[in-house]
Amino acid sequence: MAPSVLIAGAGPTGLVLALVLLQNNISVRIIEKEPTHRIGSRGSGIQVRYSLLYLLQPRTLELYDILGILPEIQQEGAPIPPMARYNPGEREPVAVARLGEWVEPTPDTPHANSLSLSQERHEAILRGCLQKLGCTVELGSELRGFEQRADHVVAHIATAGVEERTRFDWLVGADGGRSVVRKQLGLSFLGETHAEQSIALGDIVIEEGIDPGRWHSWSVPPKLCVVLLLRGQYSDAHSPFRVALRSNNSTSKVFMFAYAGRPAHLAETPLTRDEFIDEFYAFTGRRDVKFGETSWLSIYRPNLRMVDKMQAGRVFIAGDAAHCHSPTGGQGLNSSVQDAANLGWKLALVHKGAAPAALLETYSEERVRVVAQMLALTTTLYKKTFSQPGAAPDEDGWRRGGELHMLGVNYCGSSIVLEQAGAGGGNAYAKATGGRVQAAYRAPDAPGLVRVGAKEAPTRLFAVFRASVHTVLLFGGGGDAAARRRVVDVLARLPADAVQAVLVRPAGTGTAPEGDASAFAAVLEDREGHAHAGYGVAADELAVVVVRPDGVVGAVVSDAEGVGEYFAKILV
Repeated sequence: MAPSVLIAGAGPTGLVLALVLLQNNISVRIIEKEPTHRIGSRGSGIQVRYSLLYLLQPRTLELYDILGILPEIQQEGAPIPPMARYNPGEREPVAVARLGEWVEPTPDTPHANSLSLSQERHEAILRGCLQKLGCTVELGSELRGFEQRADHVVAHIATAGVEERTRFDWLVGADGGRSVVRKQLGLSFLGETHAEQSIALGDIVIEEGIDPGRWHSWSVPPKLCVVLLLRGQYSDAHSPFRVALRSNNSTSKVFMFAYAGRPAHLAETPLTRDEFIDEFYAFTGRRDVKFGETSWLSIYRPNLRMVDKMQAGRVFIAGDAAHCHSPTGGQGLNSSVQDAANLGWKLALVHKGAAPAALLETYSEERVRVVAQMLALTTTLYKKTFSQPGAAPDEDGWRRGGELHMLGVNYCGSSIVLEQAGAGGGNAYAKATGGRVQAAYRAPDAPGLVRVGAKEAPTRLFAVFRASVHTVLLFGGGGDAAARRRVVDVLARLPADAVQAVLVRPAGTGTAPEGDASAFAAVLEDREGHAHAGYGVAADELAVVVVRPDGVVGAVVSDAEGVGEYFAKILV
């Protein structure tokens, strides 16, 4: 029997979606038309596929925490080093500053700062997680087309010149900006292409002359040159999160470069190694920098586009197939991962028959609004970073904190979110205000939770949340006993394979009220008070917070009727 879902494209979008579906016990087949995995830079020779540097934003790190894969990401990733900016011809930088200010982690936001990680290692980690669940990427298999029926999709897949036609229940196109899936669906892809702003990209070994503990940039509009260490972690004595270069990467000398501002007649072809070196010396005046081999060379032209919907029947698109953008801001990969998280749990529930097919329509409803805001943000940053000729570089173009951390990304106005009257707003990137957790926004973490009756070490909410179920947090320290009983009765009737109920008791209570424990997957004592404080719930208050599998709060209610109203929007 064929797997239930075919995913075309094995970049981060497809890999994360496959992981979410597999954790939901949905069978997956994931194909990639390229014949090899992204190899990345080794310092010598030309490799088959290139590897870029990703900025993993805090919101993505939170999702990876919930998925259970964050430790491997943190082991391979590194804090973003300071950026040294130079005037051409000068060895000493005119400024050294961080792309974003260090944010002190808090109990409710433990992953407050971005990590940098090469595309090669990021995808390898995700593939390794899939392999543990029995799924491997099929290389050299290309989706040529598909036929959509009322109850299935027939995919045309070519492998080694042989085409197969296989039936699947669902098809997801995570196949990039030139998406076959998007084109066959006939979806709009409106926006603009900046053909005049050609950017030469590549990896090159720098033997000496460049400090690997910093990123480096030279800017005289319209020319801009950036070089940064691609592999390894950075050592920065002035950083509050100083880490040393790991021994296995301590000899890495491979840098990624981006060079913009070439003459128009040269904009259509990649720079050769020698051409880049000549351009670098002529522009920067830094002939003390000694270069080695290149591993890949390419051309990038900003393509700023998005669709107006991300689904047609049983076929979906996600990631770059649905939205292309400037790399400024580090939002593209992260938005793509959030696409996968949003679609994955909904598709799983509908496929299992636990939710109505209409739930899938909320994928477009929720994500298009967020992606539109992301595109506006990154386009503004792009214009500031690549200033017009004769203009001074815009300092704001180098800032990457604040909203770009994505901790405020929300689904206000969604038809499946049970928002309070007067809540929400038009900014899809704005954090909630008021000191109390709100529906449509991220669910905070909380450490120091002790499982009642267990001898194990304290846990935290991100370790309790799962990508396969809604987590209903009942803060049951107070309120009318009859009202609490009615809530417990409703929770006990919810399907155990779709919902887990967790009782959170105030510090000092220790045990659950008599008769309550059987309705809960866990009973937790908020020993350090972080859960009540982070969620804005008083110790003597009865409150119910429903957390979706993608880490978004679906509802904040105070009675059984509210719980029933929310799940009536989700489950059959």
